Amino acid sequence: MKTVSELQNRLLALGFNPGPVDGLVGPTTAKALSDAILSGKMQISDPILVAAKRDFLETPTRRNINDVYGTPKYRESTKNDGRIVILNSAVWQKNFCQIVVDIVGMAKPINLMVHKKIACQVLGAFAEIEVKNRALPESERWVPKRIDCYCPRHNQWDTAMPLTVHTWAAAIDIDPTENMPHQPTNIPVWAIHILQTWGAIWGGDWNKYPDPMHFQWMR
Repeated sequence: MKTVSELQNRLLALGFNPGPVDGLVGPTTAKALSDAILSGKMQISDPILVAAKRDFLETPTRRNINDVYGTPKYRESTKNDGRIVILNSAVWQKNFCQIVVDIVGMAKPINLMVHKKIACQVLGAFAEIEVKNRALPESERWVPKRIDCYCPRHNQWDTAMPLTVHTWAAAIDIDPTENMPHQPTNIPVWAIHILQTWGAIWGGDWNKYPDPMHFQWMR
């Protein structure tokens, strides 16, 4: 992807190693991007970053999610608990990568396994959130305690529902116990907006099942 290649070249020029300049998003480019934002050397308003954020990924729909993220081979759990068992696990997990979300004030960094195609969006969003926090008084900063991602199962743990986007490791849940479905959220509006500018769809906007903990990269 041309805009991603331009971003990778920009990161190199700033002194951050994005890996091969290949136009592909992934964990190495994501880490370099996060570090560049946190260092202040790359501004959120940088035209190259703005263009890349738009083009990182054409957010899939339910109809074409397998085309974008891959097709899981699975069977239902014998416990009938809404979980599924991935049958091609070794192949399936090649789609994923480990990233680390580390915001000042966290008890410890959070390790996440996410789809490689959203690594830049997730790390970039939390880097921007950290920059925003630094500009706020300490009492107004937002520091998530827990973030969950990969979980192969059905929506709402119900076998009659479609697979959740967590199955593709293309969704995150933030502080689940404090942001339950149909309940008010403790996530500030500005943090929600930042995640949305990095391509996330916020579950809190859903009418039938508002789910404020949930952010997914599927329309």
